[in-house]
Amino acid sequence: MSKTFEVNYSVLKKNKLVHGSVMIKSVEDKKEIVKSAKLDISTKERVFIQRVKILGFKPNLSI
Repeated sequence: MSKTFEVNYSVLKKNKLVHGSVMIKSVEDKKEIVKSAKLDISTKERVFIQRVKILGFKPNLSI
């Protein structure tokens, strides 16, 4: 069963740190959540996946 998670991240973009959060729908597996989040964030922020740092995530209970 998949759940929705709020993932907080940090990205080095144009020599500046950018912080943000994104909603990810994934199974309750830490590795899968991090993998999906890094891919989505790198696409959204237009940076290499290696520049994405996941700060933390938690289940979104409002949905």
